[in-house]
Amino acid sequence: MKKLVTLILLASLLIVGCEGPITLTSGQQPSILSFNAEPSSISGGGSSELSWSVSGATTVSIDQGIGSVALTGKRAVAPAVTTTYTLTAMNSAGTAMATTQVMVSGASIPTPTPTPTPTPTPTELPTVNYFMANPSIIPFGGSTTLGYDVSNATSVTIDNGVGTVASSGTTVVSPAATTNYTLTASNAVGWTAVTVTVVVGGAPAAGMPDLIITDITRSGNTIKYTIKNQGDATAGPSTSTLEVDGTPVANDGVSSIAAGSSQTETFSVYNYSCTLPGDSIIVKADTGNAVVESSEVNNSYSKSWSCLLVVTPVFVVKPDLVVEDIWVDGHTIRYRIKNQGSGTSAAGYSRLYIEGVVKGNDGVPAIAGGDLHSGSFMYDFDCAFPILKEVKVTADYGGDSTETDETNNSRTEDILCP
Repeated sequence: MKKLVTLILLASLLIVGCEGPITLTSGQQPSILSFNAEPSSISGGGSSELSWSVSGATTVSIDQGIGSVALTGKRAVAPAVTTTYTLTAMNSAGTAMATTQVMVSGASIPTPTPTPTPTPTPTELPTVNYFMANPSIIPFGGSTTLGYDVSNATSVTIDNGVGTVASSGTTVVSPAATTNYTLTASNAVGWTAVTVTVVVGGAPAAGMPDLIITDITRSGNTIKYTIKNQGDATAGPSTSTLEVDGTPVANDGVSSIAAGSSQTETFSVYNYSCTLPGDSIIVKADTGNAVVESSEVNNSYSKSWSCLLVVTPVFVVKPDLVVEDIWVDGHTIRYRIKNQGSGTSAAGYSRLYIEGVVKGNDGVPAIAGGDLHSGSFMYDFDCAFPILKEVKVTADYGGDSTETDETNNSRTEDILCP
């Protein structure tokens, strides 16, 4: 038996001698025995000492510009602001990490500058919803209003001296002669142009009257208008005619008007009622040409009236959901949502992002106008490092509510890890 044991030992020695020494490994990750900062709180311009002790690691490093270090050691640091240091120990079995923080009094934690959301690049040409002149025919020296509405455009211009305008609005022009106005709407894809023509009557001839209509108004159900003799001779009695949507509905007798004078007249026998969605109103001076004028082509004046604008104003009632606050309660992310609109929102859900990655949804009930709702996400928020985490909550993510503003549903905050 002793001979057998002796042979086994000799065989083992021969193997060691032939192949080199045998290295034994435990198969365990490194162990960080300690990692501290002393003192942990300093004033601006002061210093602290980091100390650490690690076992079972092949490499040890500390961030914030320190780099590789020994298994055990100390290092003086002098951060300008409150700083978290992370020690990383590694071997073939894995990695271990630990953090320690040096608080700097009088210095705040830097807040990362949020990355601006890029403006979406348009994929279609701009759309000119409407471009019109009201009225489209004016007397010499008169004015008209250009009205326009454009969508999906980054630039809107009108030629003939108007220049750059908003995507929706009106502007008054007074061309001296018949003029074509072209609206051009542009974006990254290209441009769309629409042209309207404003017809201008000629200047009145000397020694003759010239009747024109300069305005049409409404008082209750009564339509009034202003008639002017822009010639340099008295205009005798005449008749004016009212048309609604192309149909003559009333006449009005007009007395003599001196040269250069204006007067307000009323279609008193006609009870006006707007027809949805709106009406085209035309008043013609000197119906039947009782007055011999210097120009017979400038007697008409037109206006377009929207029933929604003429009668009691109509207000659109819609909800508007915004995220007012985001905070952390232990490992739970909570938020507060408000319906700052006037209408009740539909039931839907909010979405949670951590560092730009979707982490969960939260169901939200219908919220009345002006009311608040607090919610939370079924997500285990584990925040150890880095010290700040970007947390974003988007309300009405599924678009269940039609809101007055669809661009203000998200809120992003940098959450300080405990």
